[in-house]
Amino acid sequence: MYMCAMGGLRLKFKGESILFCDKRIRRIGLVAGGTGIAPMIQIVRAYSDHVRKNRGKVPLHGLNLIYAAEGEHDLAFMKLLDRVEKDFPRHFRFYVKLDKPPLGWTEGVGFVETHDIKDHLMYPPNDDDLIVICGPPVFENAMRKNLFKVGYKPSQWFSFSESDKVGASS
Repeated sequence: MYMCAMGGLRLKFKGESILFCDKRIRRIGLVAGGTGIAPMIQIVRAYSDHVRKNRGKVPLHGLNLIYAAEGEHDLAFMKLLDRVEKDFPRHFRFYVKLDKPPLGWTEGVGFVETHDIKDHLMYPPNDDDLIVICGPPVFENAMRKNLFKVGYKPSQWFSFSESDKVGASS
């Protein structure tokens, strides 16, 4: 099964494998800023189908999402994310970070920093990891810098704002 997200990202789910640019991927990290969650939902749905079809063969915590937004009212798809995490707790987890949280907010506050990547994505990075970034260009630029700081190489990420440079032709 091929999954082509908005912006040119192409993932191929073949048997128990996931391919990106003909490279085998074991774990995927998603970093979404605001409305950048939309293409990530496509990936979450495709990955859920992948886990359903390949139970027992898919790596544990193979899909991790950091979802950043301005405020709680900006969050979208939360019921779907909660349901997928409940249905596949050993394969999918997500973390939400708000810049302006409401009183009583118990998850992340502020901008996505390097410690968030280390704590909520895959760390240390492996050669068969892929990080997908989607959000406003300034957000994507900051996330690429943070990924680089924690040891990810540009070949290990796909940034929608740079999709004309990598991954769009595969």
